[in-house]
Amino acid sequence: IEDAFVLSETLEACKSTEKLEGALQDFYKKRIVRVSIVQFLSRLASDLIINAFDTPWSPHDDLGKSWKSYLTFFWKPVLQYAIFPAQFAYLYSYYPTGNMGDLPAALEAKWKKKHEEGAEAAFERVAEDGQQVAAPSFFKISETVLAAKKN
Repeated sequence: IEDAFVLSETLEACKSTEKLEGALQDFYKKRIVRVSIVQFLSRLASDLIINAFDTPWSPHDDLGKSWKSYLTFFWKPVLQYAIFPAQFAYLYSYYPTGNMGDLPAALEAKWKKKHEEGAEAAFERVAEDGQQVAAPSFFKISETVLAAKKN
């Protein structure tokens, strides 16, 4: 989404096709460092979760008895209070440049109008026709499956 926003800004500022190649190079130069860091952090987190960590050791059960479990247990406070907050602060630090004017308010009003009409129509239909269930709920299905497994 960030790339799409920056690319749209870059292309909007490009006023002729002769300048398109240069504009795309500028886009690349603007984005390459942040994109590389985001990809690195995502891959690192994924690799650590898959390869280095396990269910944390706990004195309350028999789970987590491997060396990876102890590693996870001891690293948990560092990960929880330092590494993850820093990682997410960087990942979510991007914000569009410039003033968006009344665009957010206009989008909100449009969304409310569109969905309010549909919701009111649905409530009126239910009030007139009653509530109809197309299929059993997830909870009812799971109760049935669990009951069948017990028998």
